[in-house]
Amino acid sequence: MDLDLIIPTYNRASLLKDCLKSVLSATRPAGLNVRVVVIDNNSKDNTKEVVQSFVGQGEFAVIYLFVARPGKSAALNDALAQTDGELVGLIDDDEQIDPAWFEVAYREFSAAPPIDYIGGPCYPNWEHAAPDWLPSAYPGAIGIVLRPERVAFSPEFGGMLMGGNAIIRRATLQKVLPYPEQLGKIGKKIRSGEDEVIYHRLLSIHAQGMVVPDLIIYHWIPAERMTKRYFRRWVIGRGLSIGSQLRKRGFQEAGLLGIPRYKFGDSLRAIGLMLTSRSEQKRITAQLTILDCLATLSGRYFY
Repeated sequence: MDLDLIIPTYNRASLLKDCLKSVLSATRPAGLNVRVVVIDNNSKDNTKEVVQSFVGQGEFAVIYLFVARPGKSAALNDALAQTDGELVGLIDDDEQIDPAWFEVAYREFSAAPPIDYIGGPCYPNWEHAAPDWLPSAYPGAIGIVLRPERVAFSPEFGGMLMGGNAIIRRATLQKVLPYPEQLGKIGKKIRSGEDEVIYHRLLSIHAQGMVVPDLIIYHWIPAERMTKRYFRRWVIGRGLSIGSQLRKRGFQEAGLLGIPRYKFGDSLRAIGLMLTSRSEQKRITAQLTILDCLATLSGRYFY
């Protein structure tokens, strides 16, 4: 069984170094061949030198690819066109994998009945302790995904397949490509949505996916992300991306003005919390709820 582990990166050589250390120190099952593919999305730092320092080290093949077109989605599309492993693993450059990550992958894709894709939790790797006001309602802003239970991905599942910790059969992934290059992180712009598009396409073709609690990665959370300004920017960027997707694929919930109606109800309740709550955490959460509604509405018509 062959697995291509694809890691897109942009100007984060120091974090990428720690990421690759974790990958090359992980246990590889005897029946799994692993190729580590780093896609340099036009970095200006010493990313290339960092990757080359790992070539020939350990038992994993390490390959450097350069993609000049900006954006994580563009990098993924190009990398997928240049690789051919049966399985495609996806992590980010600011993550470290658990030592058993490849063992879990091999176990899941060797079992019966066959499965098409898996995803797992993203635990925080804090630069320093989280502030008291940190809103628990928006863990995705800093890449925290806690999934303690094994459950199938489905339209009823409350979450989605996160591109920072996923493994997909290539034959299945090819049916839902390409990644939408107008969405996702582009340079310093905080945008998202590319993972949601791929996930909803997987659901639409009835691919079989599973949340696997022991497929673990640890996501670096720098101090610069633990600010209210960052959370606002993230919520706005995500809202714009989600709004544009709703325009294209629709939604099942009751709607109002082209977006789910519950967002307006949540916003009205949030206004009350902003005016009455003494809790800083509740006030910032309420503010983000309102921004999410407005950004989704804007993305639905203008993004």
